[in-house]
Amino acid sequence: MSPQRLHHLDALRALTLVLILPAHAVAIAGLNGGWSDAEASVFWLIHVFRVPLFFLLAGFFAALLLNTRGSEGLLRNRLVRIGLPLVVTVVLVVPGLSLMLDSVSAVDPRPGSEGLGILVDFHPHYVWFLWYLVILYCGALLVHHLLGRLPTVRATLSRLSTSLLPHPIAPLLLAIPCALLLYREPTWIAEAPAGNFVPRLELLAYFAIFFACGWALYAIRGLRDAIERRPGRYALLAAIASPPALALYLLQSEPAIGASRWAHLLALGLFSVATWSLTFGLLGASRSFLHEASPRLRYMADASYWIYLSHFPVMAALALVLFDLAMPNALRLPLLVVATFAIIYPAYGAFVRHTAIGRVLHGPRPRAPERRRARRQLTPPAAAGRRA
Repeated sequence: MSPQRLHHLDALRALTLVLILPAHAVAIAGLNGGWSDAEASVFWLIHVFRVPLFFLLAGFFAALLLNTRGSEGLLRNRLVRIGLPLVVTVVLVVPGLSLMLDSVSAVDPRPGSEGLGILVDFHPHYVWFLWYLVILYCGALLVHHLLGRLPTVRATLSRLSTSLLPHPIAPLLLAIPCALLLYREPTWIAEAPAGNFVPRLELLAYFAIFFACGWALYAIRGLRDAIERRPGRYALLAAIASPPALALYLLQSEPAIGASRWAHLLALGLFSVATWSLTFGLLGASRSFLHEASPRLRYMADASYWIYLSHFPVMAALALVLFDLAMPNALRLPLLVVATFAIIYPAYGAFVRHTAIGRVLHGPRPRAPERRRARRQLTPPAAAGRRA
C-alpha cells in the first residue's frame, strides 16, 4: 500500500527548487559587476534556508523510499531520478552554460579554463547538490546497514533524536556543529561547492546533518508531528536571529568586522540558528496552510525539478541580452526571473511531463482524461449526485 501523500512536503520541495530562479539571477548580477546591499540581502534570505531544507526533505523521502521499496529499490530509483540527470547535465548542459556565463561575466567565473577549453572542463556547476545527494544516499545506506547490526546504538540514536529535535532549544544546539563546519567559508554562508567532483568535507558533513535530521523525521514515529505542531516558536527564533546575522553578512567587508574572528563566529552562529529555525518553522507553516491536495500545487511540485535543471542555460542566454540594456537591476533581475519562468514552465507541460524526460524526473503522470476518470472513481456516490 502506498503511503499517504504529504502535500505540504511536496510544496516545500518545490519551493526549495523554484527559489533558485531569483538566487541565480542575483548571482549573475554579481558576476556582471557586484551586488548592492539589497541584492546581497535577497541572496542571503534565500540561501539561509533553501539548500538545508532541500537536504532535510531529501533525507525524509530517502527514508520513505527505503521503507516502501527496500535498499535495491531506493538505489534504482535514485540512480534514475538523480544519477541520470546529473550525468546528462554535466556533459551536455554545463559546458555551454559556462561559455555563456563567461560572456556575461565581468570576472572569470572559471579560472583555468579558457575559450573552447570550457567545453571539455566537466564539473558539477549548479547541479552540485545532485552529486552530494549521490554521496549521501550511499552513506545513508551504509549507516543503515551498520545500525541494523548494532541495535543498541540504533536505539540510543533514536532516543537522542526524540529528545533533541523537538526541544525548544534544538535550533540553538544544532547551530553549534553547523557553525563550526562553516567556519572556513569565506563569505560567512554555505557556498555552493560547484568547482569539481571532489567533495568539500566540511560542507558535506554540514548538509549531512540536515539529511540525517530528515531521515529521523520519517524513521521515528511522531517526531515530525512534534516539530510541525509549533511553527510559531521557530518563527520567533528566526525573527530574532535573522536580522543581526544578515547585518553581519552585509558588514563583513568592513575591516573591523571582516577581520574579527569573534564577529565571524557570531555571524555563523546566528546564521545557523536562523537556518534551523526557518527550516523547522516552514515544516510547521506548510502543514498548517498547504496540507490539502491541490492539483495546481501538485503540478508545480512535479514541474519544479525540471525548472531547476533547465533554468540556468535559459537564464544565462537571456542575461546576455538583458545585461546589455540600460536599465537598473531592480527592473532587470525580476524581468530575468519572469522571462526564464515564462519559457521553461510551459515547456514542462508541452515537452516533459508526459514524455520519457518526465518519466525519468518524476515517473509517469496521467493525462487530463485519465485524471478525471480517477477522480470520478474516488468520488463518493452521494457527492457525485449533489454535483449532478
